Amino acid sequence: MSIKIDALPQPATDIPNAIDLAYELGELPFDLRRRGIPVLRDAGSGRLRIKAGTADELELRMEVASVVLQRLAMKEELQIIGLQQQDRRSVILVHSDSPLRTAADLKGAKLGIAAKINPDDSLRKRNAAKLVDAALQKVGIAAARPKWIELQSEQAADGVHPGRELRALLSKEVDAVYADWALSEESRRLLGIRELEGFSIHTPVLTILTASAGANLILEHSVEVERLLAHISLASDWAIDHRTEAHRLASKQLGISENAIPFIFSEDLHKQFGVNVSDDKWSRLVNLKKEMQDDGSLQGDFPLEESLDRAILQNAQLLVDSGELERPQRESLSQLAERDLPISFFNERPRAHLLQGDEEALAAARLFAEEIRPGASDRDRGRKLPLREIRRLAELGLLGLVVPKEYGGPDVSTRTLVDIFKIISHADGSIGQIPQNHHFFVKTIELIGSKEQKNFFFREVLNGAQFGNGLAERSSSKGARKITTTVRKLDGEDGFVLNGSKYYTTGALYSHWIPVTALNEDEQRMTAFVPRHAPGVTVLDDWSGIGQRTTASGSVVLRNVKVPENCLLPHFQIFEGPQYFSAFGQIMHAAIDIGIGRAALEDAAAFVRDYTRPAFGSGVTRASEEPDLIRRFGELGIRLQAAEALLDRAADAIDHARKELNAETAGKAALTVDSAKWLVTETAIEITNALFEVAGTSSMDRKHNYDRHWRNVRIHTLHDPARLKLHHVGKWFLNGVYHEYKM
Repeated sequence: MSIKIDALPQPATDIPNAIDLAYELGELPFDLRRRGIPVLRDAGSGRLRIKAGTADELELRMEVASVVLQRLAMKEELQIIGLQQQDRRSVILVHSDSPLRTAADLKGAKLGIAAKINPDDSLRKRNAAKLVDAALQKVGIAAARPKWIELQSEQAADGVHPGRELRALLSKEVDAVYADWALSEESRRLLGIRELEGFSIHTPVLTILTASAGANLILEHSVEVERLLAHISLASDWAIDHRTEAHRLASKQLGISENAIPFIFSEDLHKQFGVNVSDDKWSRLVNLKKEMQDDGSLQGDFPLEESLDRAILQNAQLLVDSGELERPQRESLSQLAERDLPISFFNERPRAHLLQGDEEALAAARLFAEEIRPGASDRDRGRKLPLREIRRLAELGLLGLVVPKEYGGPDVSTRTLVDIFKIISHADGSIGQIPQNHHFFVKTIELIGSKEQKNFFFREVLNGAQFGNGLAERSSSKGARKITTTVRKLDGEDGFVLNGSKYYTTGALYSHWIPVTALNEDEQRMTAFVPRHAPGVTVLDDWSGIGQRTTASGSVVLRNVKVPENCLLPHFQIFEGPQYFSAFGQIMHAAIDIGIGRAALEDAAAFVRDYTRPAFGSGVTRASEEPDLIRRFGELGIRLQAAEALLDRAADAIDHARKELNAETAGKAALTVDSAKWLVTETAIEITNALFEVAGTSSMDRKHNYDRHWRNVRIHTLHDPARLKLHHVGKWFLNGVYHEYKM
């Protein structure tokens, strides 16, 4: 085993930086994309570029202080907006068989250090000499100090590299070398070198965060800069409380092993990511400027205080204190935080099979379920997005289920649609949820679309196009929900413009079209069908719920999105008379929960039969023979059957309302779906929780991942609180009044 010397970290530039820390923690890139702040990042460089226009860029950069001072001396337009100070460890390295043991042995020794190439090297040499002199004086040596040998770098153009110093030491060209790029214990052992005893000093390294652009441009984009600074502040606060993880991220930035961190930096590195401008940091910067001027490495003078923008720092802190920004949770950063799915995912899907009827649709669903079942747990555990599986869903024709027969679709019954959702969700609850909104919007087109819209969109669906959704919105308000997304007529042009932000956008990431709910000038609810990659559309995989983890139910941001008139539907018209549409949307959700509940009950039964030990004193040899467990499975099984039976009854009521739509049939459809939704919710939550009750402690081992059933049901049933259904149903049984869903 050997070490490639040239691959070791460079001494002056490899400093863990707060910008990359904030980015790796996840919330920063999502927040930037949600707000349409166009940022380019060179990973690991400590650099962000905000695209301020077609040609202009505002750059935020973290650099060692000496470089920034030189740039300021050259009259570059920079503003200092933060200072980061980290302790770097300095040691003296000797060959393993060297007679040198302590600082006292350095008297008269040849001590190597990189030659002066740039101002940093000059400062480094002078600082090193001070440290060594202090160490010698401490042991009573005031004269006959070591002889400093300046080692010419083989990579002079790129600055100092430790390779030259190490080679000089290993070839015994020098007796020792001064190193502030200290090596891990394993690296030293492999190279056959060791540290000089009693000489280990931490010296502060100052890094400056600057905004680089014209003063007017910085002022114009101060809001974006303040937001970035606020995220950096939150990230540095997070690091203080998460030492191990912060050091792990720092090692990732530097491309070194995690156990090398304490050999290069301080044990307190996790406390040193903050970029606040303290008096101590500022004083150090002022002193450094004077040292460089005295050394001749800084030409001319400039007012340092005028380069510091304290207002931006203060405003960033106010933003942190406001609680508006999400604090880092250290969730795994999605690969889609900064970019989108490749366009090939959408353009290269296989042609969809055209299903001929209910039986063929059920057979396709069973085939699909068998294909996706084996990987369901691993997808949930690792949050692996089901890209291949979504392609297969379309290929089997399972996106065209409710397209009317007159437009070439199978137009399956609601009972069949419910069965298909149960079958797929039984195999994978997350994948089961993804097409729910798709069918919801296919039904929207059937109910209120023009003939031209039906011809176009139904043909799209039968060819394998998928609809996502842009329905729900997040709000910091605690009052009544309100749609803030707007669709407005374009002045002097045909068509409309759409603006807003949506969340819980299940399926949008995978879709070709995103139907978006918005209000027009008259506050009427409209649905705009927007191409997934239309200008102004940003889809974010920022879903971080505990369950339904691969639904990608994140955000859709819409900024001045053009919508032609033939892609806009008057959604409000559905609710102007009797309607079964609300019941249709709700029953698919209930079917998903039934499928997950059945999977949980089957997993519980299999575990009890194969692994669970009988209770002490039960008198049986197998847990599956224990009377109390048999009784409990009976309770759960009966409730599951009852919920399924009520769900089937609700499906029939919807189909009846579709054939004979009036206030009575629409009311019965809503009543039975509400009844089923409540019972399904209660039953699915009870079963997924009871899994552990009946299977025992060993079933909770993470390797089984059985908790995914409870997590999936618990989070999915929250979208429409079941408690409300009791009131809807109660109004009928007490007062004979059907609940009406209105917009």
